[in-house]
Amino acid sequence: MVYSQYRFNPRWQALEKRLAPLLSLPHLAVALGLVYLFSPGGMVYSAFAGIIGHAAPDWLGLPRKSLLTMILAISIKEVPFFLLIFSALGRQLAIKDWLLQGRALGYSESASWWLLVFPIMLKQSRLALLAAMAYTLSVLDISLLIGPNIPELYAVALYNWQTGFTSADQANAFLGNLLLLIMLATLITGIYLHEWLVVMRLRTNAVMAKPLNIARLSRVFTAWLGFFSLLTVAILVTFLLWSLGWNSQSTLSSINWSPALWQDEWFFMQGPLLNSLHIAFFSSILGVAITLLALELQQQSQRYLPDYIWLLAILLPQLSMVHGWRIAHSDLSASYTTSWIILTHIPFTFAYSYLVLRGPFQSLNRHYELVAASFGYTYWQRWWQIRFMLLRPALLSALAIAFSVSIAQYIPTLIIGAGRITTITTEAVAIASGNEQSITAVYMLVQAILPFIAFLIASVLAQRIRGSFDATHH
Repeated sequence: MVYSQYRFNPRWQALEKRLAPLLSLPHLAVALGLVYLFSPGGMVYSAFAGIIGHAAPDWLGLPRKSLLTMILAISIKEVPFFLLIFSALGRQLAIKDWLLQGRALGYSESASWWLLVFPIMLKQSRLALLAAMAYTLSVLDISLLIGPNIPELYAVALYNWQTGFTSADQANAFLGNLLLLIMLATLITGIYLHEWLVVMRLRTNAVMAKPLNIARLSRVFTAWLGFFSLLTVAILVTFLLWSLGWNSQSTLSSINWSPALWQDEWFFMQGPLLNSLHIAFFSSILGVAITLLALELQQQSQRYLPDYIWLLAILLPQLSMVHGWRIAHSDLSASYTTSWIILTHIPFTFAYSYLVLRGPFQSLNRHYELVAASFGYTYWQRWWQIRFMLLRPALLSALAIAFSVSIAQYIPTLIIGAGRITTITTEAVAIASGNEQSITAVYMLVQAILPFIAFLIASVLAQRIRGSFDATHH
């Protein structure tokens, strides 16, 4: 719905550039940010209490730990991801031609979108939807911090079984992993069933000439990007205020602003911060490099594997997959070093890099390489001096996304590192599990800023090199 409205906006390209910074905010930061803002004792809740002159009832605030809070946080965070996917699809599909055909048949532009374009985009985005479902199915950090305690979420129960020492726990872990895969298979079936029902409903409306209520409803979402941009800023400001002295009993005028907490925590933060940067730097570079190798080998052989093969790391439940890696890690009697953590992050940085680079790589204009070949350039000279140069903006975006994906990884770092390799994310979850909200805010702000800096650097560099060549100009 959001994309259907923004796609017709003449400023869509400018709006599209805002997606990257929105994507940089980790799921955990969004989840805790909503709690810090809207839960009883949060900043918005406290501000509202100040306006009405007395404490507001708790039911007006967002529950600190509930299924509702978790669903809301993940749903809000996934929208930029799907907008990025739809944006990439929009550049590959003949949307303008389809809309013109719809208008020629007497349908409005909005109705033409939902009847002609949306069914195709729904089918093409099937893997992205499955990736989001697989993530939600086994997400652990958010489940621990804002998910309900009674009953605990399945991911938490499965993790407890996986880390148990008794034979009963290990048996439960095996059956639990099997059940998780069955749940994933059920969701896949649900995706196809949902797709079929939606298409049949749209066809029925088209044949019966019924009005599309969803077309009118979608206009409600026109201001979504502005809302999420404002929410992102509000979350970052909230973390900053908490880290400088704010608490649930404070007002802006009564806060004793002080960077003392940052000074105190810096000593403890240096190790996790350096580990995070080290792991993210190498896993993102290696992930992007392997992506380029995979795309190049497919093009050279003209044999293209299905996308789901390349994206398995984000299509399978992470908790079950990493548990298998842990067993292999133990069987190898491997050490607990950052090298192994980097190795476990690479499948995820590769998968997201593949999503980003596949379209630009396949749509490259080969004319430049043919001209270079006519002047005697070798294959590798053409690759580095032509193709690589054309891909630089897309490569920078892929590196920034891969870097942010690595920074946010919790399950591989925790399980393969056995708690001995700490990062900003693992420390943030450990501290947030207690009641130190101010210290948690420090770590969450750092976790949110690191990907933002990566996207900022990528954006600045891309602006400098863009324009020398147009990779998709024909």
